[in-house]
Amino acid sequence: MRPAIRALALVSLTGFVLSPLLPLVTHFYPACAPLERAVLPWFELHCERDPARTLRLLGVPLAVCARCTGIYFGLGLGAWLRRPSLSPRALRVWVGVGAALMLLDVALEDRGVHGSWPALRLLTGVLLAYPVGAGLGVALTRAPRFTQSP
Repeated sequence: MRPAIRALALVSLTGFVLSPLLPLVTHFYPACAPLERAVLPWFELHCERDPARTLRLLGVPLAVCARCTGIYFGLGLGAWLRRPSLSPRALRVWVGVGAALMLLDVALEDRGVHGSWPALRLLTGVLLAYPVGAGLGVALTRAPRFTQSP
């Protein structure tokens, strides 16, 4: 992969990962409101966006719930750190365990065993997405270089 394409992929990934922060950016830079509105359908597609389950930063609610924020940030953190380098089997195990922990939290909260704990929701999101991000980061940095034929 050419350096320019890699750089574009990393910039795009960074923008995607930081997109839950758009309401905060718009709060301080109102000119960004059209961008936030353009991305809103994406957030509504995959997140409940319940205000009671949404983290606030500097008093501004983020674009998605705490668990989805954890998924976005876990994906980005893994992609940037690219550690550990996991075998496909280890990646499946980690994602499976992360998904199981997330489902356990959902079930316990649904049954009233515990309330909506933002820190736990954030953590389960990070645990699920981090290894996927690490694999993506490794793939972006180790992608084969293609040369043009004469």
